[in-house]
Amino acid sequence: MSELLQGKQPSLFEFARAHVLATIFGIVMPLAVFAVFVGYPIVYTVVLSLYEWNGMTPTKTFVGLANYEYMLQDRYFYTALFNNLKWLAVTLVFPVCLGLVIAYSLRARILPFPTLVRTVMFFPVTMSLISVGLMFLLILNPLFGAFDTLLQSIGLGGLVMEWFGDYRVALYTLTVVSGWAFTGMPMIFYFAGLGDVPKDTFDAARIEGAGHPRMLVQIALPQLRPVTAVVVMLTIFESLRAFDLIAVMTKGAPFGTTNVLGYLVYLESFWNGRFGYGAALSVAILAVSVGLAAVVTRTLMRGAFDV
Repeated sequence: MSELLQGKQPSLFEFARAHVLATIFGIVMPLAVFAVFVGYPIVYTVVLSLYEWNGMTPTKTFVGLANYEYMLQDRYFYTALFNNLKWLAVTLVFPVCLGLVIAYSLRARILPFPTLVRTVMFFPVTMSLISVGLMFLLILNPLFGAFDTLLQSIGLGGLVMEWFGDYRVALYTLTVVSGWAFTGMPMIFYFAGLGDVPKDTFDAARIEGAGHPRMLVQIALPQLRPVTAVVVMLTIFESLRAFDLIAVMTKGAPFGTTNVLGYLVYLESFWNGRFGYGAALSVAILAVSVGLAAVVTRTLMRGAFDV
């Protein structure tokens, strides 16, 4: 206390000694939990990627960077990576933009029953993707699915197709299903962020004759850059860890066109018994996620807090 009164900055050791409980529960325990449940698995995965191991034998064969060299020559890796990038592109356009529009509509009181709408839109986020996948397997079933039946009843039977069997649309069908389950997340973030935008700004724009589209794009969105950065990073992580829907709905079919990196890790590790190569693919997923997140952070957060 005397150091604070004299204007001196206490050292970390002195602060820890003076605030034992805060140090234990605020620093030591969170770091320990992170190290055990996040740090150790990441380090172990990186180390395992340098070995060849079938998951059964007690010994592992050190192969160095051979798994990464093989990965760079594996066409299935590039197919899965490209599918992940397409998944990310669709997710950024569909649920993120839709979540922003819904959040603005709720704040502007355009939609009736805002609490009910917010609850209904966020409910799919709480659902397991396994149950979402099983539900949409029934809805989009080509024989008795409710969606194809609806199309036929309104005279759009020509649009009926094998939603998971046609290689041209199967991946995009999965991304739409994933987007339906994810839309509530960006909606909640944007809804909270819009609450911090000064109301006077919208009132002034409304007096000048600006409509809702203009206020959303030119006023709200520039002030939501920190929120957008968080939402985009969450979308990147959500897209690159896609696994559940593929495992339940298509298993990579047809002809591997819906295979993504997460499912490729599963196939190589548990089906082909190549845990070292599966670990190398996991490291690649981590590297791509961190790289994209760094680009997003640098792009969207530059000048976001300038006064």
